[in-house]
Amino acid sequence: MQYNTQLAYNAPGARLNMTIPLIEDPDHQQLQRDGHWCVYSPPLIALPNQGFPDKPFFTALAFDNAPLAWPAPTDWQRFRLGIQFERLWQCALVHLKGYELLASNLQVQGPASTLGEFDLIVRHDHALEHWELAVKFYLGTGDTTQETAWFGPNPTDRLDLKLRRLLSHQMALTRTPAGQSLLKTQFGTSNTEVKGVVKGRLFHPFTAWLDAHWRYPETITADHLRGWWLTDEDFIKRFKFSPQRFRPLTKRDWLSALQPSPIDQQLTATECMAALSSSREQYAHHIAMLDDNGVETSRGFVVMAPWLAITQAQDRGL
Repeated sequence: MQYNTQLAYNAPGARLNMTIPLIEDPDHQQLQRDGHWCVYSPPLIALPNQGFPDKPFFTALAFDNAPLAWPAPTDWQRFRLGIQFERLWQCALVHLKGYELLASNLQVQGPASTLGEFDLIVRHDHALEHWELAVKFYLGTGDTTQETAWFGPNPTDRLDLKLRRLLSHQMALTRTPAGQSLLKTQFGTSNTEVKGVVKGRLFHPFTAWLDAHWRYPETITADHLRGWWLTDEDFIKRFKFSPQRFRPLTKRDWLSALQPSPIDQQLTATECMAALSSSREQYAHHIAMLDDNGVETSRGFVVMAPWLAITQAQDRGL
């Protein structure tokens, strides 16, 4: 992954000399809200004994001097949510009390190829920490108590696969000889604590969401952020003649809550589907449900036939 950042190593133990170019953006308040969402929103994964911090860890974080500006994406036309999530965390860690960001996206080279990279190397209380970051959105179908039942908007992404890769590969890099050698060389020690920082939201089937009937894997936090999903056909059937209003969301809107939407962005279900039809997205569309004042009340996905076909096939083991 390439970032428009400059990272310079000083002597082991010295603070990282880091520059993040801050691009002027008309919606600085959204960047600020997104930054605080990255830090303070509930974690998604409930495995503290395997390196995933629980909610009190995040609520205890405090800014020494809050960032005056948060990094904007370098290219809004090629916006990648995961990269923006990492850049917001990089900015936050420069300003959090008791933390030093020493390196980001530090590649680990094996004998024949690159093994991976450390997302973040952090110093806290004189100890070295390796952080792996992820922001994920999963929709549940079938037996939602199973990790295999949660799919991303791109249905090739699945909760169990991501969690397995985090634990067996990304968070395990510090245990490899190459990873330990790199840490020892750069920072004077290979003794690190590993943290998996995963934020995001689970989208429950609409009827389960409406009834507050939450069924989810034990590996998910009980107070995870929630939303709903419907097929495009069910969405129109349910809301075609309803006064309910919606707003399509681009990926830059997926993190923090929206500000009240202007009247021209408060769409009926029919208008919303017409707007979505112009998108190149073939699997799932993210939208917000609004109240009469244009204030966001919930978030959901409208899924298309290809998404449903792929996820149902995987449910059947095809």
